[in-house]
Amino acid sequence: MTSLRLRATLAAALALGSAGAATIGAAQSAPAPAPAAIGPAVGARIPTGAALIESNGTKTTLSAVAHGKPVMVILFRSAKWCPYCQGQLKSRGPVAAAAKAKGVGFIAVSYDSPADLAAFAAKQSLTFPLYSDTGSKMIDALKLRDPRYPADSFAYGVPYPTTLLIDARGTVKGKTIETDYKIRPTNADLIALLAKV
Repeated sequence: MTSLRLRATLAAALALGSAGAATIGAAQSAPAPAPAAIGPAVGARIPTGAALIESNGTKTTLSAVAHGKPVMVILFRSAKWCPYCQGQLKSRGPVAAAAKAKGVGFIAVSYDSPADLAAFAAKQSLTFPLYSDTGSKMIDALKLRDPRYPADSFAYGVPYPTTLLIDARGTVKGKTIETDYKIRPTNADLIALLAKV
């Protein structure tokens, strides 16, 4: 799967500015564990009761969002300031459509505020919902927080870029995790992953 990864090298990355880029660059220089060792293992049951907030401010949980069906969850860093995440989200419409055709839910989650997510979703006319994990509680419950950012960093609380495919019982059937914040799986990778449920 790694051979098909999408390296999102967006010109908008320059918008981070030298200070933001320096902060992220310094964090990335720290060693990261192997992706397979991060987060829940394939075959593991995950906690689905962590609170999420819809972009309209309504509180919910992953289990409520799934409606008793399988769901693909994209955990991303930020729709507000991460150009790689922004590019990823703008490109995922075909994956959301393929998931829907298979009866699989498709959502994306970050630590961004509901207001920031609502603004991005409206501007980009996204076809799938974005949920806020305020305080990174779900990110932490899944052991996906990227620890390379200190508490005084604007990126504190972000997850490793992750995709989880979860069945109706809350079991992880497939996952992708990137330790390089610039890399994302391709749409073809994720559509192929849907075959696991």
